[in-house]
Amino acid sequence: MQIGKASLYHKVWEVKEENGMKKLTLGDSKKNQDGTYENWSWFDCLLVSKAKEVDVEKGDTIKILSGQVQKRKYKDKYYDNVVLFDIEIMEKGDSVSDEDVFEEVDIDSGDLPF
Repeated sequence: MQIGKASLYHKVWEVKEENGMKKLTLGDSKKNQDGTYENWSWFDCLLVSKAKEVDVEKGDTIKILSGQVQKRKYKDKYYDNVVLFDIEIMEKGDSVSDEDVFEEVDIDSGDLPF
């Protein structure tokens, strides 16, 4: 399946460089009619051509301009292989730190929830 300019935004969860290749772990979601969301993770998306020249970092939001999703078979199992040819950074994001996730609480204040 070819990926074109209609691709949605994807959050970069991990950037790996192995054997001269750059790979991303991406996340995206879709809002259902009932208001809930479905989330997906795409592991080891290979960057080639223009995409490998983009300075993408963990926490960035990207838009896929072109790519391809392939169904591959290894032994008796099938897996999806995602190759990205061109991407655009829509929003630079810093890695999430403990300060973004956890709120500091004074344990002597008596405001603990337990």
